[in-house]
Amino acid sequence: MRTHLLLLLAAVTACGTKPPTSVTNSNGIGPFRGLRAIPRQLAFTCVTPGCDTTLAVKVQSTVNRRVAVKRVVLSKDSGEYMLTPSIATPFILGAAAEFSIDVKYAPQSAPAADDLRVLVTYTDASPDSEDPDRLEPGELEIPLVRRLVGEPALDVQPRSLNFGLVRQGEMKSLPAIARNVGFGNIALAVDQVDAGHPWVSVTLPAFSALVPDAGLSIPVVFKPTTRGYYQGDVVIGSTTPAVNPVSFEVEGTSFIDGVIAVEPEERAIDFGDVPRRQRRQVTVQAANLGGNSLFISNVTVRDPSNNVRVSLPNMAMTATLDSLKRIPLTLDLDASQPGIVDAMLVITSTDATRPTLEIPVRGVVTEPRLEVRPTMLAWGNTPLGWQVSKNLELKNVGFGALTVKRITFVGGTSNLYSFKNLPALPFTLATAARGNIEIEFRADAMASFNGSVSIETDDPVQQIVEIPLTATGVDCNSGCTVANATPSCMNGQCGIAACNAGYYNTDAMASNGCECQETGTDPSGFCSMGEYKGNLKDTSGQTAQHQGMLPEANDVDWIRFHAEDATNFLSDDFDVRITLTTSDPSIEMCIYRKGGTSHDSSCYMQGETCGTRSFRRSGSIGSEDGADFDIKIYRRANAAPTCTTYTVNMSNG
Repeated sequence: MRTHLLLLLAAVTACGTKPPTSVTNSNGIGPFRGLRAIPRQLAFTCVTPGCDTTLAVKVQSTVNRRVAVKRVVLSKDSGEYMLTPSIATPFILGAAAEFSIDVKYAPQSAPAADDLRVLVTYTDASPDSEDPDRLEPGELEIPLVRRLVGEPALDVQPRSLNFGLVRQGEMKSLPAIARNVGFGNIALAVDQVDAGHPWVSVTLPAFSALVPDAGLSIPVVFKPTTRGYYQGDVVIGSTTPAVNPVSFEVEGTSFIDGVIAVEPEERAIDFGDVPRRQRRQVTVQAANLGGNSLFISNVTVRDPSNNVRVSLPNMAMTATLDSLKRIPLTLDLDASQPGIVDAMLVITSTDATRPTLEIPVRGVVTEPRLEVRPTMLAWGNTPLGWQVSKNLELKNVGFGALTVKRITFVGGTSNLYSFKNLPALPFTLATAARGNIEIEFRADAMASFNGSVSIETDDPVQQIVEIPLTATGVDCNSGCTVANATPSCMNGQCGIAACNAGYYNTDAMASNGCECQETGTDPSGFCSMGEYKGNLKDTSGQTAQHQGMLPEANDVDWIRFHAEDATNFLSDDFDVRITLTTSDPSIEMCIYRKGGTSHDSSCYMQGETCGTRSFRRSGSIGSEDGADFDIKIYRRANAAPTCTTYTVNMSNG
């Protein structure tokens, strides 16, 4: 089939059919009718600083027409490449003629991430714009490729520069050697530095491109401007892609005499949580941050529990530290008794400023302990039909986190007992933290019902605690007793006939009686009969307060006061503020204002402001601002009543 296809194409050509005029040339760039480059790209293999390579590319015309070559340029400015055409541009290239371009590459630093191209811009040289065979304007692109082989990598030695003592106002210079420890022919440029502190300065050489195995010396200067000690990192990097920055430590001091310190920090040494009967060891460094030697005469720990010990190497009792030298201090905690570690590491030395250095030593010897209250849940006589809940309080009376693993009913426990809102297990209780378990008994029969709850924790002394449960179901006549109320046995069901004065059955349950007791005097639900707090005079800065609750659905409280605008000269103290505070998010207030110089017992419901918990009305000079303020405290529609109290604060001036 392929042979026949070739013959067919040859026959078509022989019959005079014109070939296509726009197909891709061998460069893969631009139209075939125009210019083409041989070779299609220039590849440079010497790419490190110091190389000097010149390659030539031949540019041929592919048309039997004269071509105007307008310019030969680089796609981007670069001081590392130089182009030299064999004919100076612009010029006319004859039909099917050619010229050459010498490209010189002399790299000065590490290769950039992007490649360059030689651009040859051309057009038809004929002035006849109507010629059907006229060559369209075009641009030939010749890629300049650098043959990069290998991988650069940056290293700096030494990794620590110790300047020792440098007096305030003086300076000292030490060298760091940066080296390209990679392989191949890829150079890297060291051109980024972060000295890390004003006392430290780093100067990069003007020529900082490193071929593999090459290095350069970088001067680092330490110049303290005050008395002190410095230790930090200098970071050196490169813009060469994929080369990670490296750092080295700089240390120096302008303290002349020996200075004692504990590293890594002096705030506290913390053992953390250590289980009882275990041991833990922490090692810190005693350091001399001064320029002269320091003598340590004593190292000890003050510990009331006598659990913490400290020692120098080889059980030595004293030590001498030269400038900027360290010695390890090992602290051992023998966790024999549970509790908080509150000790003090004490170092005595020849430091003239701090001859005695004290460092707090902290930690907790953990032994969590579970305490359950009460130790027994007894419902007593419970009328039929009641569902009564009781709480168990779990408290961690030990030290360290207590994990509550399982809470279950012991086998044989009546199924009339059930958990309500049991927390997700396992859960933890921090030291002195508390948690609650709610257990409900449902009196479905007249009999005694027993059981117990099992609570499993990681208390090392008593892992499982069992709490007995007892309850007896009785008929209404035998066991109907309700708190703060008169009981009722209508239809054999124990209920509430009436609450005692000042009490309310807010949750509508008979089992816990009338559980809400009104705070103080309950204001009327009618504005005109609301509780009047009196006259608040602005020049006296008078205040008033009311505390109450809304224990029933649709309950409303009205509070009233008059704000007096007393006479002032060129000023006005009138400034009414009303705030409502409560933890019940459904309680809000409405405020009504009626102007007047004295209190009017009638309610006019003027100037309404609702749905707020904060109100302010300031006065104005030259006008009468006195007014009655009527405050309506209410609960949003469909919100369940609670025993939560509220407080209203009122002030003027």
